[in-house]
Amino acid sequence: MPHNNKKSTPGKILFRVFAGFVLFLVLAGAGAAWYAAPVNKLDMSYNRVDFDPKLLQMAKDRSPVLTLTEDELNNLFKKGLNDYLSEHPSSLVRITGARFRQSGDRLTADINGQAGPVPFGAEVGMIMEVSPDSGGTIKLHHDYTSIRNRKVPKGVLSFPPISVRLREHMPFMVEVRKIELLESGMRVTFAVDWGDLLRLLMKLK
Repeated sequence: MPHNNKKSTPGKILFRVFAGFVLFLVLAGAGAAWYAAPVNKLDMSYNRVDFDPKLLQMAKDRSPVLTLTEDELNNLFKKGLNDYLSEHPSSLVRITGARFRQSGDRLTADINGQAGPVPFGAEVGMIMEVSPDSGGTIKLHHDYTSIRNRKVPKGVLSFPPISVRLREHMPFMVEVRKIELLESGMRVTFAVDWGDLLRLLMKLK
């Protein structure tokens, strides 16, 4: 994801959220460490989302619509998180696993990490807002943070909106006109020069 000091990124936001666990665990001791321990086995691996086959089929069909699955969105979010954390490693908090689940405009992030030597797990709920601006933008608004299904007060663990951009995954001759959130996945409608797109994609095959 593009780096901009004025923009929040998944890694930066999650670091802010979970840095609070360090003080929490130190003050509360072993009981809190047991309570915050991860309940899911997660890792940071992801599959590269290859848009070329989808765009090629779209060009062949002359249908300006592309559908992203929930799994593809999960991989996009995990890639962005990996990219940021590799550029900004932290000796205080380490994120060891993530999984993003969608239900319409709601996104749930299951997060595992370590605060020093102490492992933790949490669930972060977000509301997704989409816009065709800037080549397609997904904005994530924090809704809640919970540990073992018990919500943490927003004043304790909260963060500002974060943005994920689709432009970096798309050729510049396609312009996003509309983005629709599905119950599972996302539908993107384009304005496109079919000839230029087909020629480019055939070269990439």
